[in-house]
Amino acid sequence: MTINIDKASLADSPAKAISIRDVNLYYGSLHVLKDINLDIQPGEFFAFLGPSGCGKTTLLRLIAGFNQAQNGAVVVGGEDVLDMPPWKRDIGMVFQSYALWPHMTVARNVAFGLEERRLPRAEVDKRVAAALALVGLSHLADRRPSQLSGGQQQRVALA
Repeated sequence: MTINIDKASLADSPAKAISIRDVNLYYGSLHVLKDINLDIQPGEFFAFLGPSGCGKTTLLRLIAGFNQAQNGAVVVGGEDVLDMPPWKRDIGMVFQSYALWPHMTVARNVAFGLEERRLPRAEVDKRVAAALALVGLSHLADRRPSQLSGGQQQRVALA
């Protein structure tokens, strides 16, 4: 099966570099992230691997703005976002539990963030269709999350 995706319809901005410099994060007296330095180039596919409790999720939450480091810099697209709230960072994060709205269809779950950003309906519909095609779920757009397999739910969360 071949799927042609208009990649421009999936994002309204180009990929941005992420640079993390000398970041330290504590939970009380527990030093969770110590002197983290990392560069991710625009468009680069990057994965954090390691044992449970090593700080992978904490670092992702820091980049997205859900955790606050005590010092250092988190630079996205040339702008230090360390003190910027999550909703202004334009960074997405897919949680392990998928966090799908059970009362919404697959398409409405995918559209939710775009609607919150107040994009025009035609643009939302176009992006939802492209994202669902990309993950191979166009035919399930009208189903609810409870009607999907775990793998399908995961792909909705990614879309």
